[in-house]
This record gives sequence, structure tokens and C-alpha cells, in this order.
Amino acid sequence: MFLNERKKPYVILCYEALFRNLKETYRRNHKLIEDYKRFNAGYYGEKDVDYNLSLYPHKNFFILHDIRLKIFNKHFQIDTLIISKNFICILEIKNLAGEIEYDQELHQLIQKKGDKVIAIKDPILQAESQRMQLNTWLQRFNLTVPIETLVVSSNPSTILRIKQNDPDIYRKIIRTESLYLHLNELVKKYPENVLNKAQMKMISEIILNENSPKHPDLISKYNVQEQHLIKGIPCPACGHIPMNLLYKKWACPSCTTPGYKLHERYILDYFLLYNNTITNKQCRELLRINSPKSSYTILNSMNLQYIGKNSARKYLSPNVNDFPQNSDFPGKYKSVFDIFD
Repeated sequence: MFLNERKKPYVILCYEALFRNLKETYRRNHKLIEDYKRFNAGYYGEKDVDYNLSLYPHKNFFILHDIRLKIFNKHFQIDTLIISKNFICILEIKNLAGEIEYDQELHQLIQKKGDKVIAIKDPILQAESQRMQLNTWLQRFNLTVPIETLVVSSNPSTILRIKQNDPDIYRKIIRTESLYLHLNELVKKYPENVLNKAQMKMISEIILNENSPKHPDLISKYNVQEQHLIKGIPCPACGHIPMNLLYKKWACPSCTTPGYKLHERYILDYFLLYNNTITNKQCRELLRINSPKSSYTILNSMNLQYIGKNSARKYLSPNVNDFPQNSDFPGKYKSVFDIFD
């Protein structure tokens, strides 16, 4: 069974928030767009693998997505983790286009896409590192569980070659459509139960409780300055900035288009881009409003948790899985993807 639904990770949510808040001139930064597309392709590759897993008879599997755990003050990340009574399997998912050649001796992937040739870290070693780290993490339970790894190529158009033509590598780097065959092989390889249902559930619950998704700081990464950013809420009809708050609704001073909850997306974007808390004053500065009472009403209407009292109150960011999953974009664009055309 799937124990947690795969949703957009922080990195994609943060990129989409940045696109929404950048002035149009700066949205077309080549590096910014390429990085976003790479992370987005990886996410959809993982979703494709999830779909194939959903077709597998997995009643005896616990399946977890996007896991990031801590050992020795460092984190390690796993795309998909499968826990069964007989073994644990780590899936390292790669969504790479073009021609891919794996060089076992140099421990790297070579990606050929058009005129570009890119060297990529060895995904088998990457998965093996995750296996060792997970094994260390599991030692707290005094359990000995076999851990297997599979590198899954999720792009159906990828041409995959193994340079040394080693048949063992073909059992390590696989395509999405053959995943069920390899899982069947693992079931046959490990016929003995090493975990009972209660132990599987215990481990899974602790993993989910200790999961700490990485929240990137894109403002610092791309050296975004104040002059690069939109100030206030743009009109969803004509793009005028800012809209005015009048009697609990937003109104465009240019085209008079009304809006009612336009502030919610921008407050959530603030959490993604700047801080995991927001004060009444910061909210007023963000939305370009003057009234502390209006800001208080807006923040409380979003049912955000908070700490502190009165002027010291800070409202807390939602969990990453509670952010909207759409990429709606105000103004002339319908989504962040439109700005790439």
C-alpha cells in the first residue's frame, strides 16, 4: 500500500513561487528555466514510476515516497522506498532524455542529447550509498533486513546502453515497464519473512515522522534582489500592480476586476521563498496594505497555526504537502509553463 501520496516537493513549489513573483523581464533567465525543467522532469518521472507501482499487486508492500532522513547530522534522500516482510528495496529514479550510456569502469552516466554531452554521477553508486545509510539508520531497531537497490529509467524514449555490456548491470539499471519483473525476482530471491506486519508498520511510521523534506533557498541561490520582484498583488485580468483591498475584497484600480482570496497564494509564496513564519507587519508589507486589522483578518482566515500573542504573534507555514498543487499564474499567463513559450 502507498503510505504517503507523492506531491510536488519543496524545490518545485519554490521555483513556481519564484516565477509568480518575478517581474516578467527576469522570468526568462535561462539558468532558472533549465533548472526548473530538470527538477520538474524528475518529479514527473517519479510519478510515472508510481503509476506502474500502483498496478503491481503490492498488498504486502508498504511504499513510501520522497524520504529524507538524518544520520550523523547529515541527510540522505530516497525517491521511493518499498518495505516488505522479506526485503526492503530502494528505487533511484532517473528521467533522462536522449541517449544514455553507463560506464561501469568510470562510474558515470554519459547523456547525449542533441549536441550536448553531459557526464552524470553513477546512479548505482548513489543508490548503494543510500542503501548503506538506510542500513545504518535501521540499526536502531536491531533488525537485519536485506536491502536491494534498483535504478529506474523512467523516460520511455531514452536509449540506454551499458558500455561494458555487463549482464549484472542490466539487473541494476532498469526501465519502468520492467519494474514488476524485477520485484518478482526479489520476492523469489528472499522467500523468508524477516519482518512481521507490526514491524513493517512501526518502521514506516517512524520514517514518515522523521522525514524532513529539503526546503531550498532560491532567493539566495539566484541572487534575487528587491528590484527583480513584483510588489503587491497583480490583477489576474490586466496585470496591473498592485490591486487594492476594499471592504474585504481586492479590486483592480485599472480595470476594476474584483478578487476575494488573491492574497492566499502570495502569503503561501512568502513561506516558500522567504521564511516559514510571517508576522502581521510582514503580511502588510507583502500585500501593500496599511491596516493591521485587515492583515489580522486575512491571516486568521487562512487557518494558519501560530505562536506568540498580540504583536509578537507569528503565523506558521503549512506542511509541504498542504500547498496547492496547481501552478496558476496571475495576469496574462495561465500557468508557469506559459512563460517558456
